[in-house]
Amino acid sequence: MMELGILPSTYRTGIAINMENVNSIEDEFHVRLTEPVDLDELCNPDGRGSEFEVVLPEAPEEKQYFDEEDVFKHLNYEVNNVDGSDSEDDNQTPFDSIAKKMFSVIGDGSVMKRVKRVGSGEVIPKAYTATIHYEGYVEYCDVPFDSTRLRGKTQKIRLGEGQVILGLEVAVGTMRKGEKSDFLIQHQYAYGPMGVPPRIPGNATVLFVVELLNYSDTPLVPDMDTWSAERRKDATFEEILDIANAYRKAGNDAFNGDENGHKRISKAASQYIKAIRLLENARLANQSEEDEMKRVLLKLYLNLALCDIKQGQCPRALSNCIKALEIDPQNIKAMYRRGQALWHSNEFDKGRHWILKAQKLNPKDAHIQAELRKLDRKKAEMDQLHKATYQRMFASANSTSKSSDVAKEAKTKDKQKKCTPEAQDLLQTKLKEFIKDDVLTEMPFALDTLTSAETEYLQQAALEMGLEVRTLHQNSDKYLKILKPKPEAEQ
Repeated sequence: MMELGILPSTYRTGIAINMENVNSIEDEFHVRLTEPVDLDELCNPDGRGSEFEVVLPEAPEEKQYFDEEDVFKHLNYEVNNVDGSDSEDDNQTPFDSIAKKMFSVIGDGSVMKRVKRVGSGEVIPKAYTATIHYEGYVEYCDVPFDSTRLRGKTQKIRLGEGQVILGLEVAVGTMRKGEKSDFLIQHQYAYGPMGVPPRIPGNATVLFVVELLNYSDTPLVPDMDTWSAERRKDATFEEILDIANAYRKAGNDAFNGDENGHKRISKAASQYIKAIRLLENARLANQSEEDEMKRVLLKLYLNLALCDIKQGQCPRALSNCIKALEIDPQNIKAMYRRGQALWHSNEFDKGRHWILKAQKLNPKDAHIQAELRKLDRKKAEMDQLHKATYQRMFASANSTSKSSDVAKEAKTKDKQKKCTPEAQDLLQTKLKEFIKDDVLTEMPFALDTLTSAETEYLQQAALEMGLEVRTLHQNSDKYLKILKPKPEAEQ
């Protein structure tokens, strides 16, 4: 039996034609013959008729929805009953065999479940947003009709909002975080009597393999890119605010990290920026809307400033802290993070000033006290490094009374000297503390404060510790910037 889509280009057949209906037949269809027909023989009632060949149009190639190599990795042989065991009942279908290993999650058995990997924690609460991977199959077809893994992107669904077929929503609502299960869903909970031709026949029971990766109470963010210009223009402040808050909560989820503790700082920052842009461009109708906008913007500026500090973007962090203080001049977090941004830029005195202002409003805050101790320790290290540098500079200046030949010889010898053990210990200590610091991502050194030997030692030591080294030019100054490598999750 030939399958659709692979008919040959020519097909030989015999056709008996009633000549009384020739005109009506001609009106209904046309075919092209490879050779002329002998009409006399065809019209002769005592003849054998006429045998001829018609040319059919090329059948279109079947549409390839996914890459063939990737599809091969996701074939499900069980839907063809290819599992190494033969059923005793010849009338039993593959889905019948699978259903015997399942239990019903709905009273009428319209949705059946089989747990393949047990999850942890509580069952996903109602109205939460689930992040899932899934693959869907119809019976006797081991190729998935849909697959998030083949699309290379997870699916987010908000339970109770009808974003997917009812059976899949019911299925996800029974799962725990990390769980992977199979679900057989009958047509009334799937694609109904019509199906989705050509991939899903009508009245088809479907098999879904679902993995619940995570869930949260963060609402899904509406895709404003699909909105028309008129729709955007007519958007109310309440709609804009809801979307901005959804972006903010998505940023919080990314910042807090997944179940393995992997934080996505860059992702969080991008969500906060989207929310800020929406609110900063929102049209306000009254003072109440302006107050609400400022309340949410304050949270966003502070969150983004924290992301900036962790990514070493201290100038941008400082800018966001200033914006936050414009909304609330007495905000302790804004003062504290402004101080962090300043001293991480080596402006220790200014940083101390703002952290002390925060401490004055909240004297017992342990984080503020710890930050001041960290600031003082870093400043002391920098002062010690500068002091050692200045001592060498003054020692060199005292030798200028010698003759020029002697000075040149001394300078040559100085360049040939190795980095002193004291300087090595100081630089090693500074690099090790930089690695342990969870906030700093980069550390600059002014090259005019280091000898060539110290610069060379610093570069070599940083590279041996797995750090990155860059030389930067800013106006007439040169800097050596030491950076931490980015985690793979944030690259």
